[in-house]
Amino acid sequence: MDILFITDNFPPETNAPASRTFEHAMEWAGMGHEVNVITCAPNFPFGKIYDGYQNRIFQRENMNGINVYRVWSYMTRNKGLLKRILDFMSFMFSAILGSFRVTRPDVVIATSPQLFSAVAGYLVGKLKRCPFIFEVRDLWPEQILVVKAMKQNVVIRLLFRLAGYLYHHADRVVTVGDGYKEQIQAGYNVSDEQIDVIPNGILPEMFSKNGRRNKIRKQLGWDRKFVVLYLGTHGMSHKLETVMEAAELLKSSLELCFAFVGDGAEKEKLLRIKDDKKLDNCLFYMMQPREKVPDFYEAADACVIPLLRCELFRGNYPSKMFEAMAMECPIILSSEGYSRKLLNEAKAGISVLPEDPGQLAQGVQYLYQHPDECMQMGRRGREFVLENYSRKVWAKRYVDLIGRVVNEEK
Repeated sequence: MDILFITDNFPPETNAPASRTFEHAMEWAGMGHEVNVITCAPNFPFGKIYDGYQNRIFQRENMNGINVYRVWSYMTRNKGLLKRILDFMSFMFSAILGSFRVTRPDVVIATSPQLFSAVAGYLVGKLKRCPFIFEVRDLWPEQILVVKAMKQNVVIRLLFRLAGYLYHHADRVVTVGDGYKEQIQAGYNVSDEQIDVIPNGILPEMFSKNGRRNKIRKQLGWDRKFVVLYLGTHGMSHKLETVMEAAELLKSSLELCFAFVGDGAEKEKLLRIKDDKKLDNCLFYMMQPREKVPDFYEAADACVIPLLRCELFRGNYPSKMFEAMAMECPIILSSEGYSRKLLNEAKAGISVLPEDPGQLAQGVQYLYQHPDECMQMGRRGREFVLENYSRKVWAKRYVDLIGRVVNEEK
């Protein structure tokens, strides 16, 4: 098949949407499919173009057998909703125009978290007279309200109507978990036949321990510490203040520390909290290239995965859960719902109530005081994720689904 994928995040960007799309596309290209990706010049999360790229009207490159077409977009830091909406809309228009430079595909796929990429995918599907698949990684505009980026207003109401239109006019909706599937069905009356689940996962060869632990810990100064890692976007949905409040409760335990790796809209605020409260047990590191992510998981003793306490995120499966499990890194999950169910099934860590620093601090202490159990959790996590969440397996199921959608339209 000839597959056209529209996404505003793609490597060398390292966030979850970029990684998911790239790894699926790479597997599809390896199966012999023609895979074209329309994206923008890499700039997430700083709104600054990565070295070696330009923000041009149209440029092309090949990455691991994938034809990547980069189009112009207005760029801004991952902070401030109005400027980000301008960013999203500019990419939408450029992606539609850029699609005229790409051969007619058998199918168009466009991915959230924001809706405007999906609008581009829907319109390109109409222009190219081919089916459109809407991939939903995060629920918009629900998440805007949950993180209080905007209050309920006419813009939000229009976005809800747009989301509903896309759900009902896509040839198929694909989401990353059963929780999101249920929420979409309940909120927008989408039929079971219209929506499928293709979860996140990992490439086993990318996420595996390789004897790097002692060397990396020495380089980072972690030798004699029990290190709890947070790796990923420092965004409003993660409520990282809770982690810092837990760190404050554990200040007197000199052997415990917290490492924050990444960037995002909340990072400056977190650094101010560190300085104001003199949290020397909180260490901050810049966003890392994708190939460096396994090193940090291998060097850490445990990782924390927090989310806001709200009904929306009960349906969430954070993609970093799969990476941590693959790297045998025990998880302290500060969330509820489907992610907790998954963690309990894997027996790969402990769960605490979201936004509860006391419980989080107790969880850290428990893992520190039980090193053998900590190690067993890590091993069980890897076994579980290899058996159930191999990206290769799910990429094959995804492309089989695409094939069925294409055949239905013939």
